[in-house]
Amino acid sequence: MDMLNQGCRNIKLVLSYDGHDYEGWQRQKRTKNTIQEILENALSGILSEKIHVIGAGRTDSGAHALRQVANFKTSNFSIPAHKFKAILNNSLPEDIRIISSEEVPTSFHSRFSAYYRKYIYLLYSLDQRVSNVVLPFVSRYSMISKEYYDVILLNKIIKKFIGWHDFGFISSKRDYKTTTRFVKTARVFRYGSFIVFSVKANGFLYNMMRGIVSCTLEAYKLGNIEVIDEFLSGNVKNKPTLVPPNGLFLHRVYY
Repeated sequence: MDMLNQGCRNIKLVLSYDGHDYEGWQRQKRTKNTIQEILENALSGILSEKIHVIGAGRTDSGAHALRQVANFKTSNFSIPAHKFKAILNNSLPEDIRIISSEEVPTSFHSRFSAYYRKYIYLLYSLDQRVSNVVLPFVSRYSMISKEYYDVILLNKIIKKFIGWHDFGFISSKRDYKTTTRFVKTARVFRYGSFIVFSVKANGFLYNMMRGIVSCTLEAYKLGNIEVIDEFLSGNVKNKPTLVPPNGLFLHRVYY
């Protein structure tokens, strides 16, 4: 009844996409090749009204999503909420798939209603002790490295990021009310030839996840865990060189 009184419906989408050929999630003036704009154009055509889609996370250009969450409001009541999944999948490119669609209260906001988001980053370790062949599709979805990594040491390093920290040293070029974020969990584990970096936080700044991975690898290379403290204190003049975006995935959004 609440949604009827408001004169609109709020539809929640869970979607997955291969971001390799896209300029990220967020709509931009200089390009039309973004996930948000493609989704908005499809919905606007289906519903015959201008649709604005809100995403839970603004993934980087070239980055991917396993379970991105989005929502949009519409005054069209003729299409059952669960039908949007099939209708959109019939009109969207094959590298963007809707996993589910449902009607939610008008107060739901995919970005501001989220408590945590989790990103993962894939590094493919091309080491003779594990593998010396890069499969054809691996480089599309991961960073390739010839190094062998001690996962136990990587875990000790990345756990330095747990807690409240100012990540302005990574994303200082963007305008934020605050650059402080709370990292709930951070870990690294091995999955075959892949090294998986997993971070769960209350929010992520632009390039934050890639910056965390970069700082972790830099500290590992130097053999000095305390380098992370220097990064977090802002005492390091040079920003870390970011790992490439192709290994980055928005894994899950928590509500």
